[in-house]
Amino acid sequence: MKDTKVIDYNKNHYTVMANNIIRGKQSMTLQEARLIRLLITQIAKDDKDFKTYKVNIQELARFLEIPDNNLYRDIRNICQSLMSRTIKIQNGNQWKIFQWLQLAEYDGHGTVTLMLSNQIAPYLLQLNAWFTQYQLKNILVMKSFYSIRLYELLKLTVGEDRRKKIEYTFSIQYLREYLECEHKFKQIGQFKDKILDIAVRDISEYSEYNCRYEGKKTGRSITDIIFYLELKEQKQEKKEEGEREKEQKELDLDDLIDQLREIINEKLKTKEYKAILEAANNNIELIQEKYELSKKQQKIENLVGWLIKAIEGNYSEPIEKRKKTSFNNIEARQYNYEELERQLLERG
Repeated sequence: MKDTKVIDYNKNHYTVMANNIIRGKQSMTLQEARLIRLLITQIAKDDKDFKTYKVNIQELARFLEIPDNNLYRDIRNICQSLMSRTIKIQNGNQWKIFQWLQLAEYDGHGTVTLMLSNQIAPYLLQLNAWFTQYQLKNILVMKSFYSIRLYELLKLTVGEDRRKKIEYTFSIQYLREYLECEHKFKQIGQFKDKILDIAVRDISEYSEYNCRYEGKKTGRSITDIIFYLELKEQKQEKKEEGEREKEQKELDLDDLIDQLREIINEKLKTKEYKAILEAANNNIELIQEKYELSKKQQKIENLVGWLIKAIEGNYSEPIEKRKKTSFNNIEARQYNYEELERQLLERG
């Protein structure tokens, strides 16, 4: 199938949706909501159309925390149900209704192929304004579909507001319509117990906000809900982000070292490769140029030391043609590879 990709289960990826999608009327189960949001995170910024995604059923079940017993039946039911799920976008007297999924196909061997509906493309592809985004991890383990929906509403409302403490008020009627429960939990006590308490607890536990709420009365009846949001300290998140960046740089460094091993036909230690890369600021082409130059020398006692000096001194001709030739016999102890390695890793 054209443009078919294996799904990427990265919880740090962002779900990005037009605000109209979030405001639209939608109803689904918790697992269906998780799967749809997972599919949305697969969209790349420059995508001009939807791709299809291959999903291993067992991997998907683990990611969505679906029990092992009857997981094939459960995944089938989720996909089948999603094929009939719709979203309604209202604009005054105008409205649009369309499906979330265009394709759900099982190959009989443990793999499902999924594709979002082309009808929803204008609200998910190449968005430049009026959209809301959040990391998948903020909603993935929430315990209720209402939790996800309320979180999305609050994220949309917060927008670019970066104040640490924020409060917003919504009418009970609007919340009921938004959450598609106009005819459920009619008593305010039930509405609090079954929806608000669970959603606010989930948002506080799993998202970037601490959240609480209180009712606002008009006369003797509660007619509005005030939500209080407080942005959590981001130290841990920044630490995790820093660790991810460090891991990526270490992976990049490993790749550079592998490239050097292909270029330099010598048995060098990893710390020696790192020292050469440090001197060349990871410029593989520069190292290759100086290594080719080294082959024109009569004799080099210490290749690593010579390469570092050649890089730092920008040698462009054989040493024998230069007035000073003492670099041929430079001793290895003049280069503290452990210190170079430590500096490199600290800078990474």
